[in-house]
Formats: sequence, structure tokens, C-alpha cells
Amino acid sequence: MRTISIYLQQHKIEAVALSLILLLAAWLRLGWPGVVSFGFDEARVSDLALRMAREGNWAALGMQSSTGVPNFPATVWFFAIPYRFSLNPLVATGLVGLLNLTAVCGIWWLGRTAWGRAAGLVAALLLATSPYLIFYSRSIWSQNLLVPGAILWAIAFVIGLRKGSGRWLGLHAFLAGFVGQLHFAGFALALVSLWLGFRFRLWRWWRGITAGLILALLAALPPILLIWRSGDGSLALVAEMLAGGSPDRETNRLAGWEQLGWLGRSRHWERLWLNHDWAWPEPLAAALQAVGWLAVGLLAVGVLAVGWQLVKPFLARNRETTRTPNEGDSPLLSRLVLVWAVAAPLLFFVPQTPVYVQYLLVSLPALFLLMGAAAADRWPGWWRGLVLTTAVFIAAVQATAVKQTLTIVADQFVPGGMGTPLAYPQAAVDQLTGDGRPIVVAAYGDRPEFFGDVAMFKVLLWDYPSQRVDGRHALLIPDEPSHLLFTYDYLPAWEVVTAVGPPGVVRELPRRQGEMPYLALTIDEVALSGFTLLEQPQELANGAVLHGWQLQDLPATGQMRLLTYWRIGQTPPAGHFQQFNHLYLADNDGPAAIQDGPTSSEAWQAGDHLLTWAVFERPEAAIAHFHVGMYTWPDLQRSPVLNRDELDPLYPLELRP
Repeated sequence: MRTISIYLQQHKIEAVALSLILLLAAWLRLGWPGVVSFGFDEARVSDLALRMAREGNWAALGMQSSTGVPNFPATVWFFAIPYRFSLNPLVATGLVGLLNLTAVCGIWWLGRTAWGRAAGLVAALLLATSPYLIFYSRSIWSQNLLVPGAILWAIAFVIGLRKGSGRWLGLHAFLAGFVGQLHFAGFALALVSLWLGFRFRLWRWWRGITAGLILALLAALPPILLIWRSGDGSLALVAEMLAGGSPDRETNRLAGWEQLGWLGRSRHWERLWLNHDWAWPEPLAAALQAVGWLAVGLLAVGVLAVGWQLVKPFLARNRETTRTPNEGDSPLLSRLVLVWAVAAPLLFFVPQTPVYVQYLLVSLPALFLLMGAAAADRWPGWWRGLVLTTAVFIAAVQATAVKQTLTIVADQFVPGGMGTPLAYPQAAVDQLTGDGRPIVVAAYGDRPEFFGDVAMFKVLLWDYPSQRVDGRHALLIPDEPSHLLFTYDYLPAWEVVTAVGPPGVVRELPRRQGEMPYLALTIDEVALSGFTLLEQPQELANGAVLHGWQLQDLPATGQMRLLTYWRIGQTPPAGHFQQFNHLYLADNDGPAAIQDGPTSSEAWQAGDHLLTWAVFERPEAAIAHFHVGMYTWPDLQRSPVLNRDELDPLYPLELRP
């Protein structure tokens, strides 16, 4: 503490400036709570992390990546930490924001250590207000951990080589192998570390480096062994990408370089929050265009300055052959930062895989350090002041634009922009969970592995009695007072529940302006109308009991809907059940039409009322009957009908108009 106090007294202006930069960075990363993305990626990672933190299911694989290769589970391990203490996703999101806030401190230290106070402040200010880094600091994504990981990796190298510390260099080696396990784009750091190892003869600290590499390898072993033993096609996909890719996959070897330019110039970042066609009003549009070119100018000056710093010893016939711990940190970081800046696009230059802008984030801090080098101490004071003023202008314009963007997406739906912010589904859940009634979520799909809304509500209702059903094909109604929550009013489940008329209270749970609200139906008792009830309910071996059915006309489309009414007599066996629906016409032995659909059987509970349906084109000929039944998926084993004395138990249930 005494050291910090002395430093603050000697560098008051710098301390105040750094504090203001950190406050600005914190405001942009942690402000507007709830206005964060929580779609499929975030919810799926949260689901896996919750299973690990709350149920003890250790994650051996992460979620599927955009290239088709499974991710390492390191991101799941990381987010299991905040979810161990809180079920609120905003806690995990806040932790991401705090880590990226420490990255601002880290880049300030790197810039200051290498080129002086002005350089550190410029690099920190530009990183703090980078629209891309603000966006990628406000959600639960694996790529959001790349920048903090990369900056810590660089700090460990600088301190380790400056002090000759095997422990710090061991941390550097560990991060070189581990950041890529958070997101595979992080393996660009491993390329840089490999070059650094030869350039600075890092094998002199082989004990610490070996320990770090072993730890990184141990973290990577579980997913590697799992994929290897399961014969997963991911290995073949990786080999294909490294070999040059399949001829039908469109790739661009220069895309990585172009997108790194976008990051440095802060170009096209509006597409992440708003859409591809978004146009800023004047004069903000002109100011954003100007700051992009100003950033290019700072980068060019920084590259020339650093390049001259490295070339100068050669011209002076004083070429260094080795790096000793007593060397200054300026040439050390200069050698690191140039290779670091190009590492990410180089990583994606050979493999034929699509390149997205977030894959280049790992190199972005190096660009800001180079911009900071334009204000190095060896420059005249007036020049450093000009560079600082330029950086302040860039920061002010970008912070203004980001503030307006967050204000827009918080209250207004922009087609093609960011999905519903987390605050709205959280508010809907809070309104429904106050009375303790179970909640059934009818969404587009029922599998959290594939559908974003399903994964999201699974996380938000983690410790609350709830079920999730595919609202395109089925609906569950508990045999007790409950809430039915519908993600969209165009779901067939909403049409069905309003048609059969269970008495209840309908509420609209709002989303943003221009966005469909959630719909909630609060039911005190289950009373369904319009069904033809069977004289003798028919029970299947999986626990579903058919009680009735009805045929609905759909005049708007010229179709008809076969609606079947089941009760769940017992908890079904493990597995996924589909329902088949066969339409037979008069004087026709075979089925005229077949419609199968999921029943969301993984959500069934004893006593539930289950509604399923199938839509057919209305035939001109008379309808003879329907055959219905259920079977397991994907092994296609039909569920027998119980208590049949004469008929084959596997014969379908027959419904006659």
C-alpha cells in the first residue's frame, strides 16, 4: 500500500487520467444492466455451466463451434464459477465485464512499461472505448475472454523475461496453450509463443515452461480423449480444414486481414447491435468515419516507430544475438507486439474455415499498443500531446455512438439487430414465479441443445418447477394451477389453447417497442372443450393415455388440424417419443397422408394433460379414419397399446369421424 501511495503522489495526473479511463470503461461494459445478449450461445454455455456447478456434471466438451468442431470445455469451467454462487446470468455477465475492465489496466501497464506514460494512457483509452471490445465484454461468450487472456499472456512474458522468472514464463506457457481452449482463436497466441521461444531462448527456464505446458495439456486431455474414443467426425473435419478444406466450402484467405482492419478502425461494429443497413445521422456519421482514419494514422505512426526501434541496431552494426533479463522493456515489447498483431489472421490463413470478426479479437490489443507507441516518450512533448488529443477525440466519438446504440437496443426492436435483451425474459419470469405455480414454456422447439429460447428459459427457471414443450406440435397443461408461457403468438400452441378454451387469465408480458410480447395464460383448473371423448381411454406402454380427439377446420389455409387429447398416467421411460398420425380415405387401403411430430416427452410429468396435433390438407374424398400412436426416436420402436385382448398391441389407435 505504501508503494501505491508513493506512486500516486508522484504521478497524480496520470493516476487521475487512468481512473477516468477505467470509470469510462466500466460504464460502457457494466452500465445498462440487463441490456445484454442472451441468445442460444449464451444460454447453452450457461446451461452446461449450471449442470456442472449445481449438479456436479463435469463438462468434458463445450458447445459446438460455428465451424462444426466441438469447443474445449474451458469456457464452461470458467462460467461454472459464478453460477456456483448465483443463478442470475447477470452475475456471470458482470464477471466478464470486470475481467475486460482489468484488461484496460493490463494494456496500460504494457504500454507504459515499454514506451512511457502517454503511450500507456493512449492504449488504455482506445481499448476502453473500442465498440467491438465493449460489445464482446457484455455477454457470456467464449470469445469475450480472449482479450483478458491475451493481455495476461503478454504481461507474464514481459515480467518473466525481465526478471528471469520461470514462474511467470510458466504462466505465459500455460496461457499460450489454454487461451485457445477458451476459444480456438486463442491458439494464435501459441504461434507467437513458439516464435518467442526461439527468439529469446526461453528453454533456459525449461522447468517453469514445462510445468505450464503440462498443465495446459492436462486441461485439454478430457475433450481430446472423448472425441478420439467416440469416433466423432470432428477429427476428420479438423484434418479437412488443415488440408485445405472441401471444394464446396467458400472461404477467403484474406478475410482475416480485412476483419482485423475492421477491428482496428472500429468499422462495421453497428452490425452486431443494430443491422447491416444501419446509417448514423450527421454529424455523428462523419465523426465515426473520421475516427476510423485517425486510428489508421496512429497505427501507421506506431508501426513505423516500433519498426525503426528494431531496425536501428542493425544499422548501427550492433545487432543483438540474445535477450538478457537486463534489457529494456521497450525493444522487448516491440518484438512481441508486431508478431502478436498479425498472429490471428495468420492462424486462419491456411485452414479453410469461415473467419468471423470475433476470431481476430486476440490480436486487437496489439493494435492498440502500436497506436500507443505513437506517443512514446522519445517523441517531443507537443507530438505526445497531439496523439493524446487524437485518442481523446476517438474515445469521445465512439463512446457517444455506443451510448446511443445501447439506448436504442434497450427499448426498440431493430430488424436484423440484437435479439431480445436479457432484461425482458427475466422480467417475464419474475412476474410469473411469484405465486409458486409451475410454468410450462411453449417455444419454437423443446431441446436446449438446438433452440435458443428453450435454453434461455431453462436457465432462467433453473430452480423453479417448469417444463418446456415444442409449441409447434404439442402442449402440456399441468393438473394443477399453473402458468402457460408462449414465446410468440404465432405458435400453433397458442392457437390450440385458445381454441379448446381452458379458462384462465391472459397477460401480455412486454418486450421492446416493435417486438411481439410474451403471452401468459394463468390456469386455475383444466377444462377443455370440443373433444370427442373415447368411451374407454386407451393407454400406451409409455404412460400416455388417449382420452379424446377433435378435427378443426383451418379456413385461412384450406387445411384441417387433427387434435388429440392425452393424459400422462405415469412418468415415461427415458427416451424421445414421436407421434404418428395417418389419414385414411374411403375406398383406399393405404394412408393418404402421414404427419409425424414430437411430443416433448422428456418434459412429461404424471397427471399432465397433453395436446398434440397434426395438420393435413383437406381432402376432397370422404375421410374414413385416422390412425395414431407413438414411437421412440430415433430407433423407431412403436409403443404398444396396453390391455388389448384381441388386437395386436402394436396396432395403431383408430379414430373414426
